[in-house]
Amino acid sequence: MNNGFRRFLILLAVFVFAFLAVFITRKLQNGDSLIDILSGGNASKTEENGNFTLRLTPVIGTDKVQILAAINQESEALVKAIVPSVVSIDTSGVRRERFRDLYGRTWIQPRTFQGQGSGVIVTAEGHVLTNHHVIQGNPRIRLTLYDGTVHSAKVIGSDSTVDIAVLKIDDGGPFQALKFGNSSEVEVGHAVFAIGNPFGIGTSVTDGRISAKERAISDIQVDLLQTSAPINPGNSGGPLVNVSGEIIGINSRIFSSDKKNPGFQGIGFAIPSNDAFRTLQAILAKGRPSRGFLGMVLQDLDPYAREKFDFQAPGGVAVVGLAPDSPATTAGLEIDDVIISFEGTPVQNMSQLITLIQRSEIGDQVTLKIWRKGAKQTLSATIGKADDYNREDIKLEKDEDDASLSPDPQTILETIGVYVRDTSPAERAKGAANVIVSKINPDSLLAGKLLIGDQILAINNHQVQRSDELLARLIASAAKQTTELRIRRGNSIFPVRIARMARVAPVMPTPPVTPQQ
Repeated sequence: MNNGFRRFLILLAVFVFAFLAVFITRKLQNGDSLIDILSGGNASKTEENGNFTLRLTPVIGTDKVQILAAINQESEALVKAIVPSVVSIDTSGVRRERFRDLYGRTWIQPRTFQGQGSGVIVTAEGHVLTNHHVIQGNPRIRLTLYDGTVHSAKVIGSDSTVDIAVLKIDDGGPFQALKFGNSSEVEVGHAVFAIGNPFGIGTSVTDGRISAKERAISDIQVDLLQTSAPINPGNSGGPLVNVSGEIIGINSRIFSSDKKNPGFQGIGFAIPSNDAFRTLQAILAKGRPSRGFLGMVLQDLDPYAREKFDFQAPGGVAVVGLAPDSPATTAGLEIDDVIISFEGTPVQNMSQLITLIQRSEIGDQVTLKIWRKGAKQTLSATIGKADDYNREDIKLEKDEDDASLSPDPQTILETIGVYVRDTSPAERAKGAANVIVSKINPDSLLAGKLLIGDQILAINNHQVQRSDELLARLIASAAKQTTELRIRRGNSIFPVRIARMARVAPVMPTPPVTPQQ
């Protein structure tokens, strides 16, 4: 073998070795195993040729999960029966907003707005129940039914206290309505379905449980049902239904820690159907709501009040004002009485008692147990109608002084010149007091002493629960004595005193402190 041929064989062997090394390296980088490479890559070829086996039967038969399969079928049937009665609500309108520049100049500019919500058809004639806050501001209303048809609607009436509004579809019919259920029969743990138009994406169904009953999140609204069914912006006004497809609540609001971008966090609230139904009946009968009324201004008991009334038992609510010729005065109630039960239900606080009164039917005879001068008494009262009485006529506190020497209530409020508001549940959860200063008139007695945002903790050592209680206390005290407010500002707590007022002429048409209903 000559030298040239020997060199050729060596070069050929080097080339083959290098080729195999590169080939094997790339195969290994592609995830192939050395065995697959040496065996000709059969496993890879099998996959590339599409030779695979899929499972053709479920891991468990429906005969093993019959209850779950039945739940699916029943849920499907329930939802199909409900959704034709649920409507999507689109609102649009113009708001006049006030602006102020750096030089203090103000101007009003119209600004268009759009909103979304939900509703439920409750009569064959096309009456729709939704939330008051969905249609607040008299917007233009457009309803979209489940079948895609679009209708205009008008507002028949609304009640901001209950947060219920009644609409009437302008054309078409008859419509498929849902039946009202009895919310007093709802129990914690019951399964419920929430239907609505969250975020405007269209009709959606969620399910959950009743998490709590009589959940009070505001002193000015009826107690609500709490549910774990996911509710989001746009669900407002839609129905919360039971497993029979009955309305047991009207979805109203959610709890969310993110106020700018609210979303479901497992806590939603619905107006009980019994409250919604009573509001519907009153609005259809006379175009406006009608609630039970006894004619009292009430106050929760703090330690100072309990000592004053010699009442140390839990609960109880003090009467601090009475309307003349009202059901309360006719029943024999007096200022400084402590109401301890209503129709056999122990009274825990003012919010609960107001709810019990408002939920009572007009003309009902109710039994009140009271604490008066160290002894219990039982009185009977007839529930009246709030429309028949003027709140301004309510007498606040006992006045042993000559009334002719005291300023009238409106003058007191105008002279003090401070606007206040109730805090929101979120603010209270962060430790804020129940009443906050929202505005101060420049010529107010308290100008320079109070600032916007100051928290009012107490008046004359009586803890303040809400703004209308502050109004009652101010009127009662300022005409007779020096009045002391306990104020929290940041981390500081300090007193602010108001001197007793002499009688002067009114100078403004409306009182600066607006009582909450």
